[in-house]
Amino acid sequence: MSSQYQMNNIMKRPLLALALVPLALWGIFALPDVLAANPEGFWAWRRPLIILSGLLALWWMSAGMLLAARPRWLEQRFGGLDKLYRLHKNIGIGAGLLVLTHYLLEWLPKNLAKAGWIVGPNRPRGPRGEPEMWIDLAKEVGEWAGYILLALVVVALVKRIPYRYFRLVHKAFGVVFLAGAFHGLVLLPATFWQSPLGWLTAALAAAGVVPALLSLSNRIGRNRQYPASIETLSQPDAQTLEIVCRSPAWPGHQAGQFLFADFGKTGEGAHPFTIASAWNAQQGTLTLAIKALGDYTTSLPGSLRVGQQVVLEGPYGKFDFADKNAVDRAPQVWIAGGIGITPFLAKLDERVAQKDCAGEADLFYCTRAASPFPDRLAERCRAAGVRLHQRLTDSDGPLDPAEVSACLKPGSSVWFCGPGAWGAALARTLTASGLPATAFHREMFEFR
Repeated sequence: MSSQYQMNNIMKRPLLALALVPLALWGIFALPDVLAANPEGFWAWRRPLIILSGLLALWWMSAGMLLAARPRWLEQRFGGLDKLYRLHKNIGIGAGLLVLTHYLLEWLPKNLAKAGWIVGPNRPRGPRGEPEMWIDLAKEVGEWAGYILLALVVVALVKRIPYRYFRLVHKAFGVVFLAGAFHGLVLLPATFWQSPLGWLTAALAAAGVVPALLSLSNRIGRNRQYPASIETLSQPDAQTLEIVCRSPAWPGHQAGQFLFADFGKTGEGAHPFTIASAWNAQQGTLTLAIKALGDYTTSLPGSLRVGQQVVLEGPYGKFDFADKNAVDRAPQVWIAGGIGITPFLAKLDERVAQKDCAGEADLFYCTRAASPFPDRLAERCRAAGVRLHQRLTDSDGPLDPAEVSACLKPGSSVWFCGPGAWGAALARTLTASGLPATAFHREMFEFR
């Protein structure tokens, strides 16, 4: 489930289903009534389109909230939390576009008609009836929720905004969803409630309400959180911090998995880090290797201390070196860029600890220049039965995909952890050279 090919399917199929299922239901149960009214022209179709866009937006927002809860069964289904979050992000963008479409269909035509720029509807206006409190409230709430949602989507996509602000903005989506669900369900046409279209819409909205409330009460992931303490801190170089945490309650992890660590810094919450060591239940410790990539990670060496209490949440991810499409102990090629070496360090430790070095493996490790991190890499590779190919890109140039191809054998799989653009380009080159698309595995370690 972690290959590039499967990743594309994971992204496409749910998005396609989220578009086609409500469209099909609307076409079966609502469109006949629309056509029976013999609509002619844009203004006759405008209201049905407003309702349809609102319906689609509610389905997409509900699905996005459900994914935000990080349920185990969905993580397993989509090949790991990293890929689940990528899908969550795409659904959020789609929901924002649908809300924008819904708003423009409602607001733009009538205001253009008022300004005299387009011809308005040629129909007489009857007297307004008595105001209906819930209808009027739903309209008002929905309008403001739409404004806020569009602003939140923009803020969430601007990566220059610090993570602590992104985190607060992201949490606000729970409030916006509750307001949007109220707006959508109250204004759903009465005829919809007489068919599966209304029932399924209500069920999906209800499924989204639960994670929205969990998010607002800070309970998402609570059942996978474990107390820990910092046992050692070290800085192999100016850019890397190694933290050894002791957590007797930690349930264990597989090499290649990651966790969320909350170091108690106000406003920051938990950040994701790949685990850089195999799990040893007798020792009860695990290692995090953190590179200074932003304000938060740069500040960690000065803010952490030995003995400090932290909260670990996980483990997550399916970058576990288990290729379901390959035979047991098939050859593997590992490719790491910079701090992307961390999952491979855990796998090296695991191979040594389990005395299981039968499967062939080649490790390509690319960094700009020599560094003390990771320590004893060549020695650890020899002990694990892994062939090391180290490359200093400042002096040696970038890794040539032909060097990787030379290590591939029938049944080989490739495991990549590094910069996303490099991984995508490498996947295209290797698959074009004959590597099965399902044999290229990537850690999609981007949570914004």
